[in-house]
Amino acid sequence: MTTCELLPRELTSDELTSPEPELTSPEPSPRDPVLSQAAVGSGLRRRRLVPLAVGVFLLPWCVVLGMTLPAGTFVPNWSLAWVGLDFAEAVAALLTAWLLSRGSPRASLPAMAGAGLLFADAWFDVCTSAAGTARLLAIGEALVVELPLAAAAIWLAVNLTRRLALHPGQG
Repeated sequence: MTTCELLPRELTSDELTSPEPELTSPEPSPRDPVLSQAAVGSGLRRRRLVPLAVGVFLLPWCVVLGMTLPAGTFVPNWSLAWVGLDFAEAVAALLTAWLLSRGSPRASLPAMAGAGLLFADAWFDVCTSAAGTARLLAIGEALVVELPLAAAAIWLAVNLTRRLALHPGQG
């Protein structure tokens, strides 16, 4: 049973009268290494350890940074950093558009990367802006431009991923 089969739908009369099917492990597909690992069982659990370890490391590291970093600093390549971030956002958007033009549901990957970059852009715009008008403009830009674009990119990525799950041969 795929995740998509768990979504609400109308049941047929046969499904209403038949007993519950037994839940079994999905058959591994040679095209789907993640599903193959899930069928094995322990492979997926081992893969989970890496992001878990990173998360466990980063939480106390955030506390250390919060206690040790200065409140302000001079940044010699300030404009280069912002140009690089916006360039990465543009590349993610253009790659998403190109993959969509090819009909590829894999456009969800750069769409999610772009969403993450837009969230980071909004966060750093607001956090690094001077108090007053500059901060209000940064908040306005985040609320009107960056966060809605990030939400749209996430919506697109989720829908493309669902499409790929429903029609695996189209990817």
